[in-house]
Amino acid sequence: MSAPTAALLVPCYNAVRFLPRLRAQVDRLVPAFDEVLLADDCSRDATATEAEALGFKIMRLPKNLGPGGARNALARAVSTDWIHFHDVDDEIAPDYLTQVTPAATPDSDIVLHFVDFIDEQTRAPVIRWSFDPAALATDPAVALLLGPLPTMSSFIRRSAFLGAGGFDEELRCFEDGDLHFRLAAGGARLAAVPAVLEWSLRHGDGAGSNQLYCFQCRLQFLENYAATQPARMHPHIAAEAERTATMLLRLDDAEHAGQAVALAGRLGRRVPTTGNPVLHLLRSVLPATTLLRWQDHWRRKH
Repeated sequence: MSAPTAALLVPCYNAVRFLPRLRAQVDRLVPAFDEVLLADDCSRDATATEAEALGFKIMRLPKNLGPGGARNALARAVSTDWIHFHDVDDEIAPDYLTQVTPAATPDSDIVLHFVDFIDEQTRAPVIRWSFDPAALATDPAVALLLGPLPTMSSFIRRSAFLGAGGFDEELRCFEDGDLHFRLAAGGARLAAVPAVLEWSLRHGDGAGSNQLYCFQCRLQFLENYAATQPARMHPHIAAEAERTATMLLRLDDAEHAGQAVALAGRLGRRVPTTGNPVLHLLRSVLPATTLLRWQDHWRRKH
């Protein structure tokens, strides 16, 4: 049986300074992807011209679509069996395809792997995006709801991606975790490679650097899941709503935190979830957001 074909898809916006590094990344891949396609998402700099000068094939999008829309356009434009979305400013393992292709069998639709976020200047670790293979095998939808993964953590069968409708183009943060969750909830078959195959170089640019916006997006996705997912998912959605409320309070957004608490309550979860008898007593007299602030402050100190 011949190896499946694969495309490396790279959305770009004002990306001139990152393109030489991308060129070097692509040139050291062994084996190479069958297709490498970039999309210029209406950059205000010379991204498209510079990409072509470096030998890349690049689409010029007619309007700014954001990360989800640009990736959807890229996926529609290629014809390979499998696709991998790579950010222009990140790093990919030279043997990426050697690592993931054995798991890209006729019995799988997504191959997930680990991703490290590291500081661009110091290369110090920021966070590792990983998963528990056993939890993923037991209930992939729950695992990916509670542990959302970034875009670059997956190698996806193109037909499964298109069949799920691709990325939600309305929101520009957490759209990656949403895609993986919807694929799993829709019955996509998952395989896992528990190894770091991508490195996201954090430099303070992009939607992901605006944590307030990201958790507001997360809340909107959770509201959507509460309306569309079966009852068995509701306790897990409620747990994520409570966690989102805590993060929003850290970011001084009491309004949206209150909405997240209300969502958890509608799904049967009394916030805050706690074994502390004092907080249990105070739940009947103080707002849940106040108690969440206290709980989060205590946990972070201890």
